[in-house]
Amino acid sequence: MKLSSPVERDDLRSSDIGGAPSWRTRARGWLASPFDAELRERFDTEIAERNRSWLLGVAPIVAIGHAIHIAIFHTPSDVRSTLAPEIVRWRDAVTMVHAVTLATMVVLALAALKWGRTRAGRLFGPAAVLTYLLHGAVTAGVDQLASSVNGVGPFTGYCLFFSVFVTLAPRVSFGLYAIGAITFVVSLFLAQPSASERLALLPNGVSIAVVSMVLSWILYATRRRDFAQRTTILRQRAELSTMNVQLERRVSEQVSEIVTRAAEVEQLNAQLRAQVRARSTELSFALAKLAQHRETDGTLRAGVVLGDRFEIADLLGEGGMGVVYSGTDRTTGARVAIKVVQASSTRQLDLLHRFIREAKTGATVAHPAIVRALHVDVSDDGMLFQVQELVDGTTLQRCSGGGRTWEARDAARVIAVLCDALAAAHAKGIVHRDVKPANIMLTAAPPGLKLLDFGIAKLYEHALDESDGNATRTGAVLGTPAFMAPEQIEGIREANSAADVYAVGLVLFLLVSGRHPFDDETLHGVVYNHLCVPAPDVRTFAENAPSAVADLVARCLAKDPAERPSAAEVAETLEAFAESEGAATAEAIATRAS
Repeated sequence: MKLSSPVERDDLRSSDIGGAPSWRTRARGWLASPFDAELRERFDTEIAERNRSWLLGVAPIVAIGHAIHIAIFHTPSDVRSTLAPEIVRWRDAVTMVHAVTLATMVVLALAALKWGRTRAGRLFGPAAVLTYLLHGAVTAGVDQLASSVNGVGPFTGYCLFFSVFVTLAPRVSFGLYAIGAITFVVSLFLAQPSASERLALLPNGVSIAVVSMVLSWILYATRRRDFAQRTTILRQRAELSTMNVQLERRVSEQVSEIVTRAAEVEQLNAQLRAQVRARSTELSFALAKLAQHRETDGTLRAGVVLGDRFEIADLLGEGGMGVVYSGTDRTTGARVAIKVVQASSTRQLDLLHRFIREAKTGATVAHPAIVRALHVDVSDDGMLFQVQELVDGTTLQRCSGGGRTWEARDAARVIAVLCDALAAAHAKGIVHRDVKPANIMLTAAPPGLKLLDFGIAKLYEHALDESDGNATRTGAVLGTPAFMAPEQIEGIREANSAADVYAVGLVLFLLVSGRHPFDDETLHGVVYNHLCVPAPDVRTFAENAPSAVADLVARCLAKDPAERPSAAEVAETLEAFAESEGAATAEAIATRAS
């Protein structure tokens, strides 16, 4: 194999012994700049400016030093006759050398001030170094005129000084120190008549020039590597900044797209709610015409399809509002909850009206903690049914029974979500009227719970239709007595959003203390306690209950509705308390509780 260059031969030899680069390759890589033309130009400009600034900074001190030497070594005429001829020649030569150097430095300094930032100004550093290497070499030669000072100290000092403090490219430093060494040798031969003295001093001066040149190369390599590292860091920062800008733009675009999609989804949900409300209104008029209905046992078999769309699956439960099944929406494939009421007699008319009102109410409120109403219709055989989202979770009743108590911060976090949902309903003029643990479903998905069953909710800021008059007659009591407000027990028309807040206070009391504040063996006793007995302090049964929670519970259980806080205020207070106590999220608490 033919090698095209000595470099390749050297690299091959190094690879033959293990792949380590040879000393020549390392030296070339150490001293040679790896930069492209632009980076080399920037580096050359930087070191030229560094040299110029530093030398201009020390120029006044150097000038003063030269002036002092001129003043000291200048020999007045009246003193010259008292000195030996060789001393006079030496002093005159020293004075002349310092005068020439001073004049040269003044010219270089003025030139550097005027043209220092131009390409020509880059010569200032090498010119100054050359001036002082020549100065040191000539001074070392001049010192040979005086036998008492014939050394190489000046040349040594200037060589080492500039090798450390002035950055020069390797080729430039080689040339300058070579000129300095040659000047030193010539000066030594011209001024030192003794061959033995020349032989003794010559190696010292040459070796100092070589050592200084090597030090200059090391300084240059150090500066170059520092510049390379800084350039790499700046480039990486620029790239990172560009990537950040691109990332921010992409995130902004994605957020914009998400917002747009969310708006579209919200619009679709609004349309869905409007359709449910409209369908509910139509059905309320159709109820009066349902004269004949087929009697059933109140349950449906799995596989029955309602409205050619919703397939019945399992029975979930039965209540005053009808029977609830799990099922599947054949259109979307989603699992849903289907609530069915059988219109078998005119005596159920009030129940059916209330069922339709639940569908209308559920479609009115949009909140993540309130079960969404998806559809309402009547089957071919007269069964009125409502379709809602199916909630997977555990009721709060199951998680709080048997005297079980909750930590105050966990209870505060969960009830804060509940009150936030109630506040959204109250803002729409809707009162739930049956807030109790059985109607609160804890879920592992955000926001941690779902409020169920708006079946007896009331639009209290709007007059009810005449067809609904019987449903709100004075004295009709709807709800669960254990969690009913006094005004709700006395008459439904007096109940407003404060009734829901009262029920929230009862639920919070139950969670913190593990018992109901108005517990009694008889229904009459429970009702009497609600109406006439002041609520006990929750700390009576839970000594560790925080004062903030206890005071809030007391306000919620005030007999006078006007003295109770709003649901929004309760939510805000409990959320702030939960945050201050470092409570987990509601969904995490729900997962742990179930």
